Order: sequence, then structure tokens, then C-alpha cells
Amino acid sequence: MFSLFFAACNSTPTPRPTVLPAVTVAAMTGVAPAPASTEESASAPIIPPTFAPAFTDAPSPTPVPAIKDLVVCMPYEPNTLYEYAAGGSRESVMARAAVLDALRDGPIDHRAFDYQPVILQKLPNLKDGDAVVEAAAVRDGETIVDAVGNIVGLGAGVRYFDPSGNEQVYDGKARLVQAMQMTVTFTLLPGLKWEDGQPLTTDDVLFSWELSKSPDTLGANHFLTNRLNEPVVVDAQTIRWTYLPGYKDALYYTRFPVPFPRHLYGALGALRVTSAQMMADENANRKPLSFGAFKLDEWKAGEYLRLSRNPNYFRASEGLPYLDTLTFRFVPDPGQLVAQLLAGTCDIGIGTKAGTQDSIFEGLAPQLLEAELKKTLAPQFIASSTFEHLDFNISPAEGYGGLVGRGLFQNVKIRQAFAYCINRQALVSGLLYGRSEVPPAYAPTTHPLYDPTDIAVYEFDPAQGRALLNEAGWQDGNGDGVLDKGGQSLSLAYYYGPTGNTLRASVAGALKTQLKENCGIEINLQELSRSDLFDSFPDGALFGRRYDLGQFAWVTDVEPPCALYTSREWPGAGDGQPDQYGVATGYPEGGNNVGYLNPAFEEACFKAINALDPAEKKQLHHEAMKLFARDVPSLILFAKLKIGAASPDVSGFILDATQSSDLWNVEAFDIAGQ
Repeated sequence: MFSLFFAACNSTPTPRPTVLPAVTVAAMTGVAPAPASTEESASAPIIPPTFAPAFTDAPSPTPVPAIKDLVVCMPYEPNTLYEYAAGGSRESVMARAAVLDALRDGPIDHRAFDYQPVILQKLPNLKDGDAVVEAAAVRDGETIVDAVGNIVGLGAGVRYFDPSGNEQVYDGKARLVQAMQMTVTFTLLPGLKWEDGQPLTTDDVLFSWELSKSPDTLGANHFLTNRLNEPVVVDAQTIRWTYLPGYKDALYYTRFPVPFPRHLYGALGALRVTSAQMMADENANRKPLSFGAFKLDEWKAGEYLRLSRNPNYFRASEGLPYLDTLTFRFVPDPGQLVAQLLAGTCDIGIGTKAGTQDSIFEGLAPQLLEAELKKTLAPQFIASSTFEHLDFNISPAEGYGGLVGRGLFQNVKIRQAFAYCINRQALVSGLLYGRSEVPPAYAPTTHPLYDPTDIAVYEFDPAQGRALLNEAGWQDGNGDGVLDKGGQSLSLAYYYGPTGNTLRASVAGALKTQLKENCGIEINLQELSRSDLFDSFPDGALFGRRYDLGQFAWVTDVEPPCALYTSREWPGAGDGQPDQYGVATGYPEGGNNVGYLNPAFEEACFKAINALDPAEKKQLHHEAMKLFARDVPSLILFAKLKIGAASPDVSGFILDATQSSDLWNVEAFDIAGQ
């Protein structure tokens, strides 16, 4: 959540913790029960047999529930559990997120393309007054954050946001300008504690900010901390920070760091540790203090982590967590993981493939679906935040030849024809088991900023596709089944990959058949390595803008990624001079490999990104999506799947498209039969 702010497994399964035998009430409470019989107490009076029997029945001991232990199996092991650790593979970072969700709750959840407070009383907003925008006077030469987020000295030509949130340009003549300045106040829930019983306060939040601010903390993102003044602790539950003048942060209400226990480490650099020493601290990395539902008891490298209920969890009065213990086991092979799920050694299976957003269960989905029918497993398939798309090279690199080099895809009707000629729903039904959707734009239809009004939807209609192609002069003049024009066949190179991506290869193969049979378009499949496909301009095929058609995936989030299709993201293009937004166009890392250049789209997109009012933001994103769907610079094929699996006895396990960890609500997990 705060990232914007600031293994092998042994073949022998790790045994579950031994289930303890039932014990007496005395063992549970420390209070001795009444004697089981008069004979068991030396001080009991002797009762004559004529009045009573010499022995009485002992009271039945109260049965003690068996320990509820749930085992989560995942393919990777975290390399550290320190929040601001540097390095580590993407897989180990995802494994860390799963474990940390059990050791902390929140502070903010990120579900359903939105945010929800967890240890905060609420998310601040402008309407309620816990976020405010005021005027800040900035004199010539003084520090200001310009309209694209750069920290600069105020000078002629600097673009900035005024107190109303509108973009202005400093002419260099006035002695000062009035820029916007945002102040945001966050309030913790009362009574929060660390696992050792110490209070969790805003001083712990400030300590986390100090750690992330330090240049020594290599694992922190310093972009936002560098654009904030020193936070102010108002009281034990309230903290406030003010942005530098000019900075407009549309996600201001999410900028809350994960608290860190100052009582263990003290003032930054003043006592026994510096931020650099913190990164090397054994406890910070291997046994962080919990404020979540569970606390860490044991970490056996390469095998498992074992956690137990945190008695000081702030929701303990609600009976949470339902589990007594939680075990993470590392099972690198997905097939073995499914086998252990079926055998009952694992209760939940999660994970993604190395270096991708794809589920490790992607190739095992038929096996999971069969288990679902037999009710031996309860798999979950949901549309994720990752969307697969087919790109048209509208603006190829200089010197790139062929039909594309002669401007084939600059004709919007050709791009629309491809949309009509491809049966995308058939891809979902055949390759994604009918468990996903075909969004009209770069945000799913479930996104809170998506509005279907007047958005072009290209239902499968090959007759309409052929009509548009014929209108552009493409017909099958020689009867070979491929359209031609002026003696040139409509034959295009189709780049996809990286090598070994079975889903992408299946999609490419299906499109080759569909386009030929439906509309007479021939595509020649070329599977490339990761570097050949994705390297920056001018080396990679896609971002070097040297391709005809290309297929890969982007990720959407709370803010739809319209900026990927703007001139400032145009790789290797432009003259390096500022555009109308003050941003130099053309650089190697840009994402606009299709070369879509539409000023109206860009204006709506950037205004939407910077809008602070929710209604205005939705309306502007809608305008941008309408233009995108009409122009089809890239055809959204489908939302990719997020897949998890669990035993039918497990309840509470719920996958979410935007939550980075599948254990976001682990405190509500339960397992029957234990």
C-alpha cells in the first residue's frame, strides 16, 4: 500500500502441528476444580457408609476444541519480511506480501479498484475537511512542484497548479504566484496494540515515515516523501502532513505508511540503529513485530513459516482470527502443489508465475475444474486487473517498411475491422473457461470509473469487418482466401511472447485462424524472447515500434492507465521539446508503442488523472475511454484470470482483482472439521 509513498521445498511434507489431547479446565484456567471424589482429598471428612457411599462420580472434564491450523502453500519464499528491504525477486516480494497480510491488517486495503480503511477511522477527503487545499505564495526562484510532479525552482515557463486545481504557466514577470498546497489528516482507530502489548500510535507512523525518508533506505520509494513537509503528530491517534506547494496528488487519501514500532528501535539515528542498520537487523527481517491477526513463531528456511493467533489483535473481541495457527509452506512445483491440495496436505494454494502476472495454476485449470465438479477442491477464477491486448502499429519507427510502414493502421476503419473480425468472447470461452470478460477499454466493466454510456462495443461481426476492409480497397481479387489491394496481400507479422507463454501462444494461434477464416487477413506468427520483444527503444520489437501487430498485457488499477496511450509515453519519438503539458516527448521507456496521438484524448486523460473531485474524475475518464474505444489504437482482448484453490472445508478465502495479496482478509479464514 505504501509503495507509492515511501525455494525449494523438501519432498517430505512439513507435518502439521500436533493436535494436543483434551485437557482439564484446570490446565486451561489455572484454577483447581473441586475434588473428583472424597477419596482424592486428604483433608475431606470421613463419611460413614450408612449415610453416603464412599465414592462419587468425578465431573466430566470440559472438552477442549482441537487447534485450528490452516496451511497455505505457495511456490516462493520471502527473502525478508522487512517493509523497506531492497532487492529480492518479484516472486519473493509477492510471498512477503502474503505473509505480511497475516502479521498486519491494513493499514488500508486495496480491493475492487478502490481503497478501504482498516486501522484508520476513515479515509480523509476534501468534502469532510480532513483534507484541504489552500493557497501558498511561492516567490520567483523558490521551490515548487510543477504540473508533472518535478521539484523545480519557480521560473518563467514553469507550469503549476493554482489553488483551484487549474494548470497555470508562470510568465516570470510577477514576483510570486499562488499555488495549491494540500494538507491531509489521518486518524487511527483507538486501542491499537503491537503483539507485545505496547500501544500502536502515530509516533510509530512517524517513525515509518522517517525510515522511508532516509536515503539509506534503498527499498523505499522516495518520490512522495520528497514532496512532503515533515509530518506533524497531533496526538496519539492523529497525524497530519502537508505537501510542497504545487503538488497535486489525486490519491492523497491513500498515502499512509505501515506503522513501525519505535519502542523497539528508538529515534532514527539517535539510539542504537540507523536506517541502514535496520535493513540488516535480524528481527526486522526475520521476525517483525505484528499488529495483525497472527504473530510469527517459527521460520524454517526453505520449508515453512508458522504463525499463531495474536492475542493483542485489535479485532480479537470479534472472535478474530478464527484460526489458532497459520502455516506457510513452500511448494515450488505447481503440479505438486495441486497434488498436495487434493491430498489435504495444503488447505489453500496461491501464486503467480515467475516474472509475470499469470497464475501458476494457468496450465492446471482443467484439473482444478474437474476437482470443482467432484467437490474435492473449491478453486476460484476471477477476472484480474491485467488485460491482454492486440496492438496496431499506427506510428512505426522511421524506416520501418511494409504495409504498416505505408500507413495501414493510420486508417481507423482498418482497426475497427479487426475488432469486428475477432471473436473475443470465443477466446474467453475456449481459453479462459468462460470465467473472464471482454472490456471495451483499458478498464474492466466492474471498475467504479467505468461508464458504459456511448462507449463503442465491437461485437463479433465478420460481415461488418469485411465491409470496412472492402471500403478501404481490400478484396480477394485472386480467390486465394486472402484479401489483396494493388497486388499486395493483406499479410502481416504478428509478434508475441515471451517464448514459453502457453496462453499467449494459444491466443495467437486462435487469432491466426479467426482472421483468415472470418475476414481473409493473413497473420504470420513470430514468437520472440522477452528481450527481443520488450526491450526499450530502439532495440525491442514492440517498444522499438518495429512490428505490424503485437500482443502483450498491461495492468489497470484505481486510476485507469490512459497515460500509456499519450504522446509523453511515445517511445523514441518526438523532438525532446515540451508538449502542451510541459513534458518532453519521446524517450526509450515510453509505453505508447502503438503511437496513438490524439490531443483530445490526452487532455481528457491528464485532467482525469489530476482531478480531485470524484464526479469530475469519472466524467473525464469516461470521455477518454469513449475516444479510445472509438479509435481502437489497441484492441482489448480480455481480462486475464487470477486463480486460487482451496479445500472445500475452507471458508473466507476470497480472491480480489486489485489486492496484491490473496490473503487480504486472512483473519476471516476458517476451516471446518478441526
